[in-house]
Amino acid sequence: MKMRMAGLIGAALLVMAQAGSAQDTEGWKFEVTPYAWLAGLEGDVTVGGHKVEFEKEFTDLFDAVDMAASVRLGAEYNRFMVGAMMDYFSLSTDNMDVEDQPAGGSLDTKTLLTEGAVGYRVDGWSKGQSFGLMVGVRNLHIESDLTLNGHGEVSKDNDVTDGMFYLLPSLPVFPSKIDGLRFNPVLGIGAGDSDLVYEMFPQFQYQISENMAARFGYRTVGWNFKGEQDEDNELNVRMAGLVLGLGLTF
Repeated sequence: MKMRMAGLIGAALLVMAQAGSAQDTEGWKFEVTPYAWLAGLEGDVTVGGHKVEFEKEFTDLFDAVDMAASVRLGAEYNRFMVGAMMDYFSLSTDNMDVEDQPAGGSLDTKTLLTEGAVGYRVDGWSKGQSFGLMVGVRNLHIESDLTLNGHGEVSKDNDVTDGMFYLLPSLPVFPSKIDGLRFNPVLGIGAGDSDLVYEMFPQFQYQISENMAARFGYRTVGWNFKGEQDEDNELNVRMAGLVLGLGLTF
């Protein structure tokens, strides 16, 4: 598959499988969780031969977000796991440092990130522990408009597809004192159209009631790409920030 990259990543994935909120592994379990990712952004992107370097905190990006929507869907049957997800961001960013362009420019992006994954859960070495192993496919669709002051506008649409492998531990936290609190980190790595994609996401899940759970943690996602066949388009981006979600479990 020909590698073509353009644009600025506005979001990345939250892995879709429920990380074992209960010790019982029998029957069906479902989760639907809208969430917010308060991420900062740093890296560099080359669009049509023009390189843009950027480093933005969440407070900077908040003013640039026109629209954002994120949701995760997870299901388990006995020990089998399946999930799907969607992240949509529309960003408008200016006042960036553009290489060899002192006048600067602006970048508008619309990003849709979708993912599907399947896997299996195994028991840990202690009561209540489990480890999910998942494989999936991640697709990133970006529509980008880069405006360079005094040089016009460059527009491009691109799709990036990568295979992924995930490890999802699920560990009870103070089970004798706090009922329903678990540590559910996510570790992911993959490649495909990208040279490397990765995710590090330590998070806690608290089962508020039988049908409602909260998630909170700190998530880092990165894409690295150096085009060999298309040197005018390169991407090296890392996003990191707090994640807050409140969803239904049944």
